[in-house]
Amino acid sequence: MSLMLTVPSHLTPLMIGLGFVLGAIVGSFLNVVGLRFLNDQSIVMPSSRCPNCHRPLTAFENIPILSYLLLRGQCLHCKDPISMQYPLVEMATGLLFAFTFWSFGLSLQTLFLLFLISNLMVITITDFRESLIFQVNSLPLIPAGLIYSALNLAGRGGDGIPIDMGIVAFTIPDAFISALLGVFLALIFFEGLILLSEAVFGTEGFGHGDTHLMMGAGAFLGWELTVVALLLGFIVQSVPAIPMLMIQWIQKKDYLSLGSITGGVVFGILPMFITLWGLPNPVTIGLVLASIVLSLVCLVVFLRQTRQSQSFTYMPLGPSLIVGILVAIFWGQEVLGFLTQTLFTTPAA
Repeated sequence: MSLMLTVPSHLTPLMIGLGFVLGAIVGSFLNVVGLRFLNDQSIVMPSSRCPNCHRPLTAFENIPILSYLLLRGQCLHCKDPISMQYPLVEMATGLLFAFTFWSFGLSLQTLFLLFLISNLMVITITDFRESLIFQVNSLPLIPAGLIYSALNLAGRGGDGIPIDMGIVAFTIPDAFISALLGVFLALIFFEGLILLSEAVFGTEGFGHGDTHLMMGAGAFLGWELTVVALLLGFIVQSVPAIPMLMIQWIQKKDYLSLGSITGGVVFGILPMFITLWGLPNPVTIGLVLASIVLSLVCLVVFLRQTRQSQSFTYMPLGPSLIVGILVAIFWGQEVLGFLTQTLFTTPAA
């Protein structure tokens, strides 16, 4: 089910340009939504104003992106600096809207994805600034995503499962079943991590907002692409987090933590390279199992040592997960195909 309006090729650039303008305008509003949620204020009243001198902004000062550039990043009246967050969110939302129109055209799928992207942008603002994900932004994604998948707007899956109840006969799309599995996968995965972190560290290492966020993503993506989004999200998160932890360990001369996490990462990614070597299957399976066991041993040592030394790094996970979700939306099938071929296809001798 596509419900797409055909746009002549010569009008495609206009459609993309209008998509960017629409996204920038929406992004300006999303800035207000995110910041006012954090301050427990109404998103309707009062009108936008300078946070320093509290003077209401004129129409000239409210033009997305351009106002920031023309005002040179400062209030027209009191000259107080304006946060870079405003033009960055407007630019990012504009680009995402434009790319969505370019990728999926004028379609019902695009409408659903714009709703998803808008909520993801607000979540990025609130989680990045205060490590908070509001349910009003995350929970509506679950029913919206299930409707999106029930209509199979992404065109995934096969013929579905026919249901004949005598009076009524219908087919449950494979995409909807995958979406339900994606929701439960996210629920079990993150709530399990919360329970594990409480048992190991005595504190919640993850927030329930992350659970709700990924449940919504699972409803849109299905379980396969939810796995892709999770994998990419944790990779993105590890880029700044691991160096920060390593600096802490080096400063504290905690070489056991440094060595154990290094070993865990090395042994964890080794199976991917083992499968590429084209060794006989029994040898490959044995090496992969041994690598997994060694990786788990290293990670257990790391967790125990981290608990004793209290070497934590608190960084919001939501923005990294959102990067993974966005990649899964636009390039998920390509990434999934690459991972499947790399991990599960043995090269010919």
